[in-house]
Amino acid sequence: MQQRVVVPTSYHFRRSKCNGLIEVLNGGSYLMAEYSERTGVVKWQRVVLASQREQIEKWLSDHYPVQPQTQLAAEG
Repeated sequence: MQQRVVVPTSYHFRRSKCNGLIEVLNGGSYLMAEYSERTGVVKWQRVVLASQREQIEKWLSDHYPVQPQTQLAAEG
């Protein structure tokens, strides 16, 4: 049985205006990180606890898997 990953409730996610980027925002709507659906890389902008960081990165990869660029272009 796969363990469910729970993201801390103080964070939320939204698609950026740039294709393939997911923004990670904290409760105050500060940009904490950007996740690329093209590469699967998370670029952190602010310091986050290591345990929260791991949870967020796992959640992002589970909910927004890496997609080929051609598929992203078709959506935009």
